[in-house]
Amino acid sequence: MELAIRSTSKILIIDDQPANIALLSEMLQDMAEIYFVSKSTQALSKAQELLPDVILLDIEMPEMSGFEVCKLLKQDPLTSNISVIFISAHTEAEFEFSSLAYGAVDFIGRPFNRAICRLRVQNHLLMQQQAKALLSSKQHIHAEKQRLQVTLNSIGDAVIATDTEAKVTYMNPIAELMTGWQQGDAVGKPINDIMLLRDAESKQTVTNPVVLALSEQRIAAMALDCELVNRNSLESSAVEDSAAPIFDENGNIIGAIIVFHDVGEAKALATKMSFLANHDQLTGLPNRILLHDRLEQACCLATMIERKVGLILIDIDQFKFLNDSLGHQLGDELIKLLVKRLQAILEPDHTLARIGGDEFVLIFPDMVQIEQISNLAQNISRISRQPYELKGHKYSMSLSMGISVYPTDSSDAESLLRHADVALFKAKQDGRNNFCFFSDELGQRMLQRHQQEQSLREAIAEDRLEVHFQPKVSLGDGSIIGAEALVRIRNKNGSLMSPAEFIPLAEETGLIIPLGKTVLIKACQQSARWQQAGCALPVSVNIAAAQFTEVSLLGLIEHLLQEYQLAPAMLELEVTETALIQNPQHTAKTLSQFRALGITIAIDDFGTGYSSLAYLKQYKVDVLKIDMSFVKDMLFDKNDYAIVKTIILLGQSMQIELVAEGVETADHQAMLLDLGCRYGQGYYYSKPLAADDFMNYLHAGKTLK
Repeated sequence: MELAIRSTSKILIIDDQPANIALLSEMLQDMAEIYFVSKSTQALSKAQELLPDVILLDIEMPEMSGFEVCKLLKQDPLTSNISVIFISAHTEAEFEFSSLAYGAVDFIGRPFNRAICRLRVQNHLLMQQQAKALLSSKQHIHAEKQRLQVTLNSIGDAVIATDTEAKVTYMNPIAELMTGWQQGDAVGKPINDIMLLRDAESKQTVTNPVVLALSEQRIAAMALDCELVNRNSLESSAVEDSAAPIFDENGNIIGAIIVFHDVGEAKALATKMSFLANHDQLTGLPNRILLHDRLEQACCLATMIERKVGLILIDIDQFKFLNDSLGHQLGDELIKLLVKRLQAILEPDHTLARIGGDEFVLIFPDMVQIEQISNLAQNISRISRQPYELKGHKYSMSLSMGISVYPTDSSDAESLLRHADVALFKAKQDGRNNFCFFSDELGQRMLQRHQQEQSLREAIAEDRLEVHFQPKVSLGDGSIIGAEALVRIRNKNGSLMSPAEFIPLAEETGLIIPLGKTVLIKACQQSARWQQAGCALPVSVNIAAAQFTEVSLLGLIEHLLQEYQLAPAMLELEVTETALIQNPQHTAKTLSQFRALGITIAIDDFGTGYSSLAYLKQYKVDVLKIDMSFVKDMLFDKNDYAIVKTIILLGQSMQIELVAEGVETADHQAMLLDLGCRYGQGYYYSKPLAADDFMNYLHAGKTLK
């Protein structure tokens, strides 16, 4: 019965007779890859090249006999382990003896017996395979040991192995470093002597987990807060470890191993990370997370002992302006100086937290009387106003504060903070640099304001904004020269909301930007409809200060003019003096871009803003709109009359067109004409009209009655 031979086995035939080579190749071709050499002088180099499993070597060959070739093969370390089988027609015993003496493993006589020849070659191929497998296994075991040794020596954890009596059998370099013991000195000694473990607080010695792992035959972990004492320095380090028993293939315990590492740095890092997570990086004060925890605790304690908790929300007045002017580095230094002053007047049980760039919260726990927190707020206000000196310069700051009290104002920590914020808002409205207590009335006002803001957001989102148009007329003949777009909001009940009710809120909350964008779009849409109806009428649109600084405004207007096929002259932008002075460089650039497009620029409510003459010279606007507050009372108020007259003269001298707002009577119209104002708008001509009503007004050919 023939056994399977690996197809990767190789046989090299060395014979000078081609017939023998052909016959042997045919007999053995299914057992291995067959190679041959016909010259004995080439035998060694071929064997070195192929490293075959078996060589079939003819004894009688010219140039060099088979015995000589075999001797060379056995002398070369590279080929010495190859199985050599001699082939010869001589079957005498002395030939077979000589063959074995030269190191051959077998002898095959000619003529060949096919079955015997195959069986003998097969047996030697199998023996070669087994020998290689055994060698490979030994090499693998050795490599695994080497790899394990390198791994244990190079890992970051300390490793100690013991026998069944908990005596050390191995230590890696990290274990040597941490314990202060060398492996040569430690082997054979009890693990408790080598690893001196003790409790970090009591300093009492604790049993090594290896002992427990061996006695209970399970994985055992070290007790919490353990430290390892170094043999040489006697210094201790916080460690964590676990020990496990080692079993052989039959399940018998043969020892244990313990793996441990220094967690001192990890604990220090964890402590640092915990601090960073709960404290402000700049000042070291508690942050919002820790604040909420302490506020909850203070409220719970106050409930139990029937006391109060005071909370002060502190905001630095105009800090953004200060920070931008000085630079953020000096701004940070000022904040640290302020914190140092505040901490100097606080009691140990007070908590001062920083919850924003310029916002702080102060918790006053265990408060008996309201006057206590009022006095503290006064002290804070007083010390904060004293000059701050940095790098030889003095700077001033003031604070606005909102105060709420638990449980008087709030039933929980969250609403306590919210109510303090309401009080802070009121303090800012009252002019800053002061403090304000929360009250029910104030809370109701803020709730109403919040509801109004939500209603405004809904109106914008639901497209309940309507644009009405008030005619601009020639004061001389009453002809219509243009229209001003004025926004209205349609309430859900169908009524209209006056701009006076929502424009200030929109400006305060930033909603003026989406609101203004909607008005601009609707005004351009309506102007296009009038144009299609054969009435090309310029439309004026108010641009709020916040909207004017938007970098996307120019692109939006260019897009609308192109989309609705409007000539730039059909659009007039009305901006207030306040909007013009906020960023002079940006303003000059933006106005120049609008004028380059051909859009008319008007200053709305002229005379109510700042430094009008200087900005008129700088910005080169097209139209001045005289504010209605001056026009309304100019008939009987000499000051208003003088202001209107001066504005008209100013406009004429600078060749700027003038439009008077608030023309309500024929006397207004007549006096304005007399002063040289050519255009106006007001209820004398028409109130703001819905788009369809305005079209009817145009078709009726309305003129001055």
